[in-house]
Amino acid sequence: MEVPVKVLGVDIGGSHITAGWVDLHRLQLDQSSVIRRHVDSLGSKEHILTAWLEVLASFHLGREDRIGIAMPAPFDYEAGIALLKEQGKFRSLYALNIKKLLAKDLGLHPSQIQFSNDAASFLQGEALYQEIPAIHRLIGITLGTGLGSSYRFGEQATDAALWSAPFKGRHAEYYLGTEWFVRFAAEKCGLVGVVPKEFLKLEPELAKEAFSEFGANLGEFLAEPIRAHRIEQVVIGGNLAKGRSYFYPEMMQELDRQHIRVTVHFSQLGEDAALIGAASKCRLSSTEPK
Repeated sequence: MEVPVKVLGVDIGGSHITAGWVDLHRLQLDQSSVIRRHVDSLGSKEHILTAWLEVLASFHLGREDRIGIAMPAPFDYEAGIALLKEQGKFRSLYALNIKKLLAKDLGLHPSQIQFSNDAASFLQGEALYQEIPAIHRLIGITLGTGLGSSYRFGEQATDAALWSAPFKGRHAEYYLGTEWFVRFAAEKCGLVGVVPKEFLKLEPELAKEAFSEFGANLGEFLAEPIRAHRIEQVVIGGNLAKGRSYFYPEMMQELDRQHIRVTVHFSQLGEDAALIGAASKCRLSSTEPK
């Protein structure tokens, strides 16, 4: 079967579902088609699946259409089975075959739906869009509420699951997520529950100090996987990447201190990267429904 020109890209997160048509030739999301809806990931399976299906059904999918879905781990991406249980989201879906359930209710064949890890989808989308050759060894990092990570050693990106890697006596995510700034603000100046953007407005000097330390931690953390996997290029995205001017110098200084030379790219697609990356998997998996 020919690779489809247009694929429905879907990004499922802990609080939302976003979907839109992706042009695989141009690697471009049709913004006019995008639908985003809030979903309570702690809700019942009926609530979650109904919300997802309402969004997907609005695209009037047929036999020739394909869907690429970016989904957080743990998840059996090939079979389409939810395995999230201890992550504080989607517990009600545990052990359900999401691929078959969605296909049945949408009137599709399961082979028309492909799942990918969300962090891997981000890296895949950015690498394709930025035209980074497959021969280059990449690590992708998304900085936000949590720490997303992925590798690409060839054509397809995969989940690196580095959020729980040991770092400074804790999980890496403790130092490399939004909570780092929340804790810093609370400990240094008594601001409670302040996110980085608000922190910069209320206490700019202290916030810059927090970003500097964050950048040094990020550089120190990245050093090990870069060495272990002979990484040549780093791709960074997520909401915290918007503050790169505050942490990038310290990150690079730490990498330089450890004699590491890599090319660093920042996201050019933003939130579109995961949708484009997930949709692009249909390039590699274009089997004919039976």
